[in-house]
Amino acid sequence: MNERAMNEALLRRQTAAVGQPELSHDAQQALDRLLRLNGADGLRAALLAMLLAPGHDRRLEAWFDETVTVRHADNVRADMGIIGPAALMPWFERVLQRLAQTPLAERRELLLAVRSLLTLPGPGRGIDRLLWLAVRRGFGELPWSPPRIVASESAAAGEARLPAASLPDVARFTAHLARSVPSEQAESLAGRDWYLAVMFRWQAPAEVPPWRPPDADAMVRALATLERLSWTERPLLVRSWVGEALAHSASEWLAPASADALRLACNLLDAPMPPELARHFITLSPDAPR
Repeated sequence: MNERAMNEALLRRQTAAVGQPELSHDAQQALDRLLRLNGADGLRAALLAMLLAPGHDRRLEAWFDETVTVRHADNVRADMGIIGPAALMPWFERVLQRLAQTPLAERRELLLAVRSLLTLPGPGRGIDRLLWLAVRRGFGELPWSPPRIVASESAAAGEARLPAASLPDVARFTAHLARSVPSEQAESLAGRDWYLAVMFRWQAPAEVPPWRPPDADAMVRALATLERLSWTERPLLVRSWVGEALAHSASEWLAPASADALRLACNLLDAPMPPELARHFITLSPDAPR
C-alpha cells in the first residue's frame, strides 16, 4: 500500500471513530443543491465564492464581474453561506475535484481569476494563501518536494522528534498558520502564543525564533521543506498543531477559520487529519464515476 493510500485509509478509520457533525435541515438542503451542481460555470462561481471575505467589498465586486453570465450564481453563493463550517471545506474540496476534470485551458483561466481576486487591495486573511496553494494543487500542480519515504532515526525509533534541519521552516510555516490559528482576529495575541507553544514542543525556548509571519515566498519554501518530511514525521507535526490549537481554544471546539486552515495544511502536506480535527467536518460520499 502506498503512502497516499495509507493516509486515506487512516483518515477513514479516524473519521468513523469520531462521528460526524449534524447539519440542520436547511443546511442539508443547501448542501444537496450544491452537490447537484456539475456545470463548470456553477462550480467556478462556487470556487470563487470561497475567496470572499467579510468587509472585502472589492472581492465581492470582482466575484459579480466573474459570474455575471452564470445562471443562479447568487443562489450558489447563498447556499454556501447556509451549509455551515462543517460542510464548507469538504464542499470546497469536492469543487476542486470536479473542476480538475475540466480542460487545461479552462483551469488556467480560472487560476488567473483566483489570483486576481486574491491580490485585490483590501483586508487579507492568512487562509488566503492556503486556499491559493490548494487550488493550484487541486488543478494538477505537483508538490514542490516529493516526501521522503524513510523516516529520520528519531522517528523510526518511536521518538516524537522532527529533523533539526527542518525546524527553521517548521517555525516559518507555523508562524503563517498562526494568522488563522487559534483565532483570525488580527488584534489577538493568541496566534503568537499558539506558535510558541507548538515550537516549544520541538525546540528549547531560547532556540525558538520570534513569531514573525513570513512573506509569500518564504512560506512556500517552508512548505517545500515540510513536504520532504517522511510519512511518519508529517503526522507528528500536524498533531502538534491541532493539539495546541485545542489547548488554546476557548472551548473544546476550534474556531471555523482555525479548523479550515489546519485542514488545508493537512491536505497540502498529504497528512491525515487527527480525529480531534476530523470531528469538525462532515464527510461527503464519493462522486459517482463519470
